[in-house]
Amino acid sequence: MTQQASVVQGLPKFSRHITTHNTEGIAVFETTDPAISAPSGSSGPGSLSAETSWSNFPNSGFGLGYATDDMPPDFNGNADLTTYNKYQQQHPGIVIQGGSVFRVVDMAPGAESPMHRTVSIDYGVLLEGEIELQLDSGEKRILKKGDLFVQRGTMHKWKNLSDSQPARLVAIQLESKELQVEGRGALKEEFRS
Repeated sequence: MTQQASVVQGLPKFSRHITTHNTEGIAVFETTDPAISAPSGSSGPGSLSAETSWSNFPNSGFGLGYATDDMPPDFNGNADLTTYNKYQQQHPGIVIQGGSVFRVVDMAPGAESPMHRTVSIDYGVLLEGEIELQLDSGEKRILKKGDLFVQRGTMHKWKNLSDSQPARLVAIQLESKELQVEGRGALKEEFRS
């Protein structure tokens, strides 16, 4: 179920701005200006809210910044906007086969994800706080505000080490080919408890 706000408190609110084209091919904003109310029932440029929908879990929230279900995305007839509107109502899985996901992840102090792997390449940046990234080898790195990460289909988990400060990261996830490991076969999507 999607909600309008993250369950995690203490992080700044943000707006998402999506561009498109008017009928003359001139670039315009698709999302409404947060300072101006959109007309009820409007459609076309300016009809999308600048708000992001959220899926909330205990001590963390996933905000859906954008999503497509094909690569390259199809802008004709606003096909990608239609897809995104669908995903705003019912969030996709972590990875969309053949598509892309732009996600905001908020973590409360002390929050920890399960160890997991997705069949994807994830490009991300830590925007707020500090988060520990642990791999199934036991190796760990502490990411600080502004640090970048690239997840290449690896088994990993996230942990906010702070007992008082929330953390926020953003990631763009693109489906990858399954990694073949000699003697093990393909490394597939996996979530451990």
